[in-house]
Amino acid sequence: MNVDGTPYRSIWYDEEASEVRVIDQRWLPHEFRIEPLRSRADFATAIRDMWVRGAPLIGATAAYGIAEEMRRDPSDAALASAAAELHATRPTAINLRWALDAMGLRSCAASRPERRAASRCVS
Repeated sequence: MNVDGTPYRSIWYDEEASEVRVIDQRWLPHEFRIEPLRSRADFATAIRDMWVRGAPLIGATAAYGIAEEMRRDPSDAALASAAAELHATRPTAINLRWALDAMGLRSCAASRPERRAASRCVS
């Protein structure tokens, strides 16, 4: 979408800030707010509190959340814990489950260094 002539995606990785950002949809159409998602808790809040809306965007937010967690801690325990926390935000959301499963399968097949390196490619 374009806002005042500037193109935006609903969610993106901001290279300059080294963080994921979302358009906080709770305020639309009256205000246009961009929020950074820096921690696993931020991603969970964005999904649970409906900063992001719509099945595809919820799934994409979860995938970014897993990628960011793997950047910080590529262990199996961190992967399982992050997936469980994000799934708990909307346990009946099909795209959320699909994204978490897809990221889990991709991550489980990779070594710890590969997980960390692959997380840098998510954008």
